[in-house]
Amino acid sequence: MLSHHEDRSLRAIEQWFESDDPALARMFRTHEEPAKLHQHRVARIAVGLAGGITFAIGALATVGVLVVLGTLLISVGVCLHLVARKS
Repeated sequence: MLSHHEDRSLRAIEQWFESDDPALARMFRTHEEPAKLHQHRVARIAVGLAGGITFAIGALATVGVLVVLGTLLISVGVCLHLVARKS
């Protein structure tokens, strides 16, 4: 349990933090994900989906170039997911 002085100091720091960077303080309060991370996740998923669709179209149309391109896009998507997971 905090002493009266520590509690007062903590509240002062919280108020300073709230006034200095309200968006970051709101993010911590509501645990919302920053928009940039969300955009990166959407981009990773889009690369994987584009690769899967390209691969499927190439396989159905028996076009080797599309199969190879789809495989490369899927590989890039997997690598992006793995890199994002480690950071």
